[in-house]
Amino acid sequence: MAILGGQLEVQALTEEVNKLLPVDLDDLHATLGGQLLVVDPPSKVAGIMSYLAAMKSAAEAKALYQALPTAPSVYEWSRGLGVICEELKQGGIRYLSETTPELREALNNEDILHLSEQPTHTHLQIILMVVASVLRLPRELETVAATVTAILLKRGIRNFCRETEKLA
Repeated sequence: MAILGGQLEVQALTEEVNKLLPVDLDDLHATLGGQLLVVDPPSKVAGIMSYLAAMKSAAEAKALYQALPTAPSVYEWSRGLGVICEELKQGGIRYLSETTPELREALNNEDILHLSEQPTHTHLQIILMVVASVLRLPRELETVAATVTAILLKRGIRNFCRETEKLA
């Protein structure tokens, strides 16, 4: 349990896994990519934040002063947001791909596979702790383990292990 900093953190992270399970798989990958922005170059994060701030400023300015030219269209803004979301999703997929061999090795045993098929709260805690031990994340990034766990459960851990066996 020291891996995740104690029972309270394990409990909170397990609740996060439960909250994430209904989320679409692409959105979970994007969420993971967003969490991993912390290791990206600061200029990339600043670019994303500047884009979002510009959207907000343009909308606020137009609301304050109607004579201003029309802000970029919803289509133009959505294209920019689409680029950001796609990059975040690809970052999450890339991270999972890089950690797949270790995750597969840790999760590909009948006990864990059985637990994943009957995901009670306790079973989720065990799977989360296994995932966290594989990822070996610093305390500040432990929430990444919750997102990875949700992705693996959403895909099906047995399927995940089979898919990687075919690739190996």
